[in-house]
Amino acid sequence: MKDFSKYCFRASQISKLLTGTIGLTDIKKARLIELQTRKMDSATGVIDDKGKPIKPLTPNMEQELKDLSETNKNKDLPKTMKSELRKIFRMETYNRNFPISNKYIVKGLLQEEEAITNYQNFRNSKGIRTLFSKNTERIKNEFFSGEPDLGPFGVPIMKWKEGFDTKCSWGLETFPFPEDELDFVYECQNQIYMDLTGAEKWTTAYCLVNIHEHGLNNEKLKIFYALNCPDSEDESWEYYQDKCKEIEKSMIFDYDRFVEQYPFHDMVYSKDEWHGEGNDIPLEERIIEKVSVYDNSFIENAKERVLLGREYLKYLQNGNLNP
Repeated sequence: MKDFSKYCFRASQISKLLTGTIGLTDIKKARLIELQTRKMDSATGVIDDKGKPIKPLTPNMEQELKDLSETNKNKDLPKTMKSELRKIFRMETYNRNFPISNKYIVKGLLQEEEAITNYQNFRNSKGIRTLFSKNTERIKNEFFSGEPDLGPFGVPIMKWKEGFDTKCSWGLETFPFPEDELDFVYECQNQIYMDLTGAEKWTTAYCLVNIHEHGLNNEKLKIFYALNCPDSEDESWEYYQDKCKEIEKSMIFDYDRFVEQYPFHDMVYSKDEWHGEGNDIPLEERIIEKVSVYDNSFIENAKERVLLGREYLKYLQNGNLNP
């Protein structure tokens, strides 16, 4: 039987454990104390600063006090956190995975090495001498586990002072702006990675890299089948070629690099036409860095949620599958 009392949550799971509030927020706790104090002071005849007795609570305040008191007693877990824990319970109990796959995830997996190369070149172009080492080791401590992405070449993972992670954006529409905040899911991962390794900061690099050939073909085939598989003799052929150009332009950001990797792909855009239109996007505009700094209060909060999560997993294990 799985021992959930020592279960270490993965870095990728932490964001869902940290959703919602349990009991009252700090603001509502302060309001509860305010109402409780006023009710007690009124009942005991306490005098205010103006020499007048403290007024009793109004009917609305009495109801508010009752509601806040009930909520404060209710330590039920937030819905998203509970849903994640129920999924983890089934995965661990029955040795199953619940894989999620879509075109965005596939691009991230297939183009990871391309993103790392682009990011490394970007940093070197800025005068930051960089040679990354891809980590494949899963590490854990008393509360968390994770498989950090990148660190300085030749440095053992537990001696990293700074870590890195790359994220492949699907296209320009999902590529962030420099002023955008780091996605909360990635911030959680970064904090856990720092706690696991002892690193002081962690950088997430959003990378806008070319689509892989398979992905480009898939997008073109959607149009091809929608137009009833046209050939050069059909009236819709020119329209199909135009749509393929649009797809190439929306998914390729470095033409020469794509052709270098996939020399046999039937490109609709010619090299001269592509460069004549200036369709490449410079490397320095295709990398956005977001830096996380170790936050001890974040980690302590995450540890509290881990302890609550373990209790709920044990609750499910004892047969309470429909709480």
